[in-house]
Amino acid sequence: MKRQTKYIMVNHIPKSVLLKTESCILHPYVKNLILKGFSFQETSMFFTLRNLLFFSLDDNPSEIKSYGSLKTFFDRAQKEFYSFQSDGFVNQRNLKSNKIFNIFRSLYPCYNEIFDVGKPPFISWRYELEHFHNLIILILLFELELYLDNYIAEDDYIAEDNEVDIRSEEKILLKQVRCELNSLLSGGIRISLSKNRLQVVDRIYVGFDTEYKPLDSRTNKILCYTTSTVTESYIKIRDGNIDYSLKDGLVYLPQTSIFISTGVKLIRFLRNKKDFELETLRKSLEKDRGLKTLILHNQDVIFKADSISIKAINSTFFDLRKDPSSYSFKNLLDVILHEHEQPTILKLVDLTGFNPTLKQECFLTAHFTTADISLFNDFEEIKDKFVILNKSFLTLDKLISYKK
Repeated sequence: MKRQTKYIMVNHIPKSVLLKTESCILHPYVKNLILKGFSFQETSMFFTLRNLLFFSLDDNPSEIKSYGSLKTFFDRAQKEFYSFQSDGFVNQRNLKSNKIFNIFRSLYPCYNEIFDVGKPPFISWRYELEHFHNLIILILLFELELYLDNYIAEDDYIAEDNEVDIRSEEKILLKQVRCELNSLLSGGIRISLSKNRLQVVDRIYVGFDTEYKPLDSRTNKILCYTTSTVTESYIKIRDGNIDYSLKDGLVYLPQTSIFISTGVKLIRFLRNKKDFELETLRKSLEKDRGLKTLILHNQDVIFKADSISIKAINSTFFDLRKDPSSYSFKNLLDVILHEHEQPTILKLVDLTGFNPTLKQECFLTAHFTTADISLFNDFEEIKDKFVILNKSFLTLDKLISYKK
């Protein structure tokens, strides 16, 4: 079931609260975010909600000036905002008396009487409540990332030895809190925060063949093997959409989607994920006539250079008469991957400062896999990775992960 995006108007928030929070909307930091490319409406709404959270807990974001005050605020927020999945979230009294949940009720009046039959269906408000939980955790994460960002920026000054030790210890504690908060998010939201949207894929096609001398009906002597390799490379820019699906399979656009998406963007911005720069890169690649563009069904975009992406066939001969033990699955892949450290397409565009993920896909083919693969000296270790079809070893139904 899908639901259209419903834009939340700030007049759903009590005016008395808005008067206390509107000063934050035009905060210099928010103005800077607008200049960076963030939407004024979405950013101001997120900061209003952030201030609303502080206000409900009788706190003030300007008072978060130390690790102690930050940790105290987190502890209070998590203590007040019960774990609705394990602490009686069906208890109407708990919900109505909860300060943070009242924010949800003020934003969405249609969810005031969530226990009335058919207003709305049980499964619907539970879905919405879980994503509101994600939103609160995102606000806490944003506060943490904002504090970390300022904390790291202050590392330029020369501190006393004991102060350096304290700061180092606090950084470790802050990162532990970050991990704890991340673990409280739904899987799709958590992945959206951390995923690298820029990926360089190097696809390697390798044909290999062995030559051996039969000794008897059961044993052979390896003489040599040869490889013939051709590669193609392309750039993949993954879409920035957020996966709102939950464990029970429900997936549609939640009421809080505009807040969640803004929170994710802000946190990724503080983590230097370069999403805005990536959009600029994408537009420049789309204008490059030397590149072929393919948009996948999930809105991921692939750029491939047709003219120079295919490397010349590289053939290599390996004499195994002196050291037949070097013929193994591991050594074969080590040799192949060593020769393909630098994908060709990296030379086509300037990726300075992006730090893309490099994904290498290797496809091995042989004339007679029953003989070529079974002669690997580490065959016993890898044989369970293969299936047998028409007396040939194949991996059509699964991929083998390999690290050098």
